Amino acid sequence: MTALDYSIGGRFAQVATEYGSKIAVSAGGAHLSYAELEARANDLAASLRELGVGHESMVGCCCHRSLDLIVALLAILKAGGCYVPLDPAYPAERLKFMLDDTACAAVVTTSDLAGSLPPGHGLPLLMLDGRRWPAAAAPVPEVAGPRNLAYVMYTSGSTGRPKGVLVEHRSIVRLVTDTTYCRFGADETWLHYAPLAFDASTLEIWGPLLNGGRLVVAPPRASLEELGRIVREEGVTSLWLTSGLFTLMVEQRLGDLGGVRQFLAGGDVLSPRHVKLALANLPGCTLINGYGPTENTTFTCCYPMAPGSVPPEPVPIGYPISHSTVYILNESLTPVAPGETGELYTGGLGVARGYLNNAAGTRERFLPDPFASEPGATMYRTGDLVRLRPDGAIEFLGRADSQVKLLGHRIELAEIEAALLVHPDVGQVCVVVNTDEKGGKRLIAYYVARQVDAGPAALRAFLNASLPRYMIPALIVPVAEMPLNVNGKIDKAALPKPAVLSIVATEGEARDRSLESIVRDAWRRATQREHIEANDNFFDIGGDSLKLVSLHAELEHALNREIPIVDLFEFSAFGELVRRLQGGDRKEFAGTDQDRAKRQRAAFARQRDARVRIAGK
Repeated sequence: MTALDYSIGGRFAQVATEYGSKIAVSAGGAHLSYAELEARANDLAASLRELGVGHESMVGCCCHRSLDLIVALLAILKAGGCYVPLDPAYPAERLKFMLDDTACAAVVTTSDLAGSLPPGHGLPLLMLDGRRWPAAAAPVPEVAGPRNLAYVMYTSGSTGRPKGVLVEHRSIVRLVTDTTYCRFGADETWLHYAPLAFDASTLEIWGPLLNGGRLVVAPPRASLEELGRIVREEGVTSLWLTSGLFTLMVEQRLGDLGGVRQFLAGGDVLSPRHVKLALANLPGCTLINGYGPTENTTFTCCYPMAPGSVPPEPVPIGYPISHSTVYILNESLTPVAPGETGELYTGGLGVARGYLNNAAGTRERFLPDPFASEPGATMYRTGDLVRLRPDGAIEFLGRADSQVKLLGHRIELAEIEAALLVHPDVGQVCVVVNTDEKGGKRLIAYYVARQVDAGPAALRAFLNASLPRYMIPALIVPVAEMPLNVNGKIDKAALPKPAVLSIVATEGEARDRSLESIVRDAWRRATQREHIEANDNFFDIGGDSLKLVSLHAELEHALNREIPIVDLFEFSAFGELVRRLQGGDRKEFAGTDQDRAKRQRAAFARQRDARVRIAGK
């Protein structure tokens, strides 16, 4: 048997036998050996079986990044179930949809997050905190095989309904074993930094654990400086970051990456300037541009770049990884000639089973693979336009539809439009992506009100109740009418352009200036807005989680002091942040216990988007 013939639980049991005393996972100074992780997972799997979890049962997982999270994932798979990531920062409406759609048999969580679940769900809860873990536990009889489901991960849907992608064990095993796009040896240390609901976590978690490596779990809250410190102090050798966070790390924390041997980045187009900077200053590191949709299990193609090399511009998405095939086809599903533009289709072992409870979407995107030798094989239509370069590498050209990538997330603009159109005061909507002069992207929603205009603030609050933070437009702009082109369609180029402000920071500018003016100018640079008022909320005036991470680093430098990054999330109104930085006690802002709890939940929701959180496809 090869590695591809095993389930994840079966493969891990083999690795645990070989590397029993070796540290498997570390988090916050604590760690588990392979033998300890195997024992805890077996014990929890037995408890799951007692709750009725078995063959392809879906089990919700609502946990912070921690040792217990890793135990829970492995236990769910060993019990024969598949895990459903439930991000506690998601609105209750979205979590309810996911629980209903999957018909989860149970939810694994912790006492501090159980309240994040929608009320009245009625599901059995298996609490991880306070559990007594045995030194050894007998494995439960294995019922999962390579073709069984391992997880259901939700992506944005063009109809306004999120799509649950059904991923099998063999697709994950194929990603991290018997492959050549990077090394998965026992001497590698990987960082788990992506949210569980973002499929980059698949690479981060199972890459080391199915090969005898060490997994370092980042804490739920981490600034850019803390991320660099963890990479440096924990000896991380293999690291994956979204393209946005890759840019920030190369700009501001390049010195922390000296021990990294494999630096994978993706989720959006890489900045050629920062790629060159990394290759020139990290002599022992191979940089890898990774491309792939959730429907093909994290990676489809990769483009490795050796230290000191000069990559082409734009950086290609590269070549298909092992056990994956790619086709560049025209509308008739016929291969195009090299150099011609076509749509990218992918086949092989990474292709998901389809979408949960969405037969129409599955038929539209998962097609019979006419080029495969395996009977019944399918290929996935990515919607990405590409072409084959003369050197055989694939170059990404853009999307064939309204889907976009933002902060590493794959977003259907139509889903945001559909959510806004639910509001009774909204008549027409058009959501676009605006790109600034530095390449930064933000969502802008234009709307035509009906007889009553609820106003941008009310519409933002309305969206916050149903969409995750990363899908909330930075600007919501009322217009009298939508401009139309000659075909009667909305002329997006004729929509009013947002005002762009460019303020350049100068060396020593913080000298002899008030703290308020320093913070105001930093906000102006981050949001590109001229006027900043005391009640302005950073996330309501064009700020996002990636901009906040950069803002945090700028303020620490300008004020020459350490600032807890949680303060920028929690005190997100300009006036509140200034008072906090001037020395205001947290109690000053707390209000009632309910106010405090609400503020903390909102702060956590924003932290989720920073990668620190940044991710999701």
